[in-house]
Amino acid sequence: MKVLIISFFLANVLFGNILDFKTLHTSFKQIVKNRSGNEIVYQGELKIKGNDKILWSYKIPIVKNVYINKNQVIIDEPELEQAITSTLNDELNIVKIINNSKKVSQNIYENRLEDTKYSIMIENNILKSISYKDELDNKVVILFTNFQRDVTLSDNIFLFTIPKNYDIIKK
Repeated sequence: MKVLIISFFLANVLFGNILDFKTLHTSFKQIVKNRSGNEIVYQGELKIKGNDKILWSYKIPIVKNVYINKNQVIIDEPELEQAITSTLNDELNIVKIINNSKKVSQNIYENRLEDTKYSIMIENNILKSISYKDELDNKVVILFTNFQRDVTLSDNIFLFTIPKNYDIIKK
C-alpha cells in the first residue's frame, strides 16, 4: 500500500506546482532501515506519464513491477508467478496531496498523508529524494538518479496483461 501512496504522492509532486513536466524516467534506490539498524536496498527504475500512468520496475534484489493506471494497480511478481490486483480508494485524493504539500526550506517540501510525514528534496528543479517512516516504523529513503524529464514513453509500457499461468490475488 505504501508504494501506492508514494506513487500518487510522487505523481502529484512531479505534476503539481513543484516540478513541471509531462513524463519522467529515473533510476531509484530505495533503502529500508528497521529500528535495529538492519537495511534492505532495492534498486530499479521509475517511469511516469501524465499523473495517472506510473511504473515502478524493481530489479534488485528481486524483480517486481508495480503498474498504476488511473485507479487500477497491478503488482507483477514474475519469480512467484503471481499478480496482485487492487483499486485505489478515495482516501488517496490527488487534490488533497497537492494542497497539503508545503515548502519548508529552499529544497525541502513536506506532506502528511494517512499519519505518515513525507519529506521531498528537490535541487535545481530535479527530484533527489523522498523519505518517510512506514507503518512498521522503518525509515524509508528513496534516492533518484539519472533524472530525465519529457522523454518519449509509450503508453504500452504502462500496461500489463496477467499471464494465464499466474496466480491472481485480489485486494
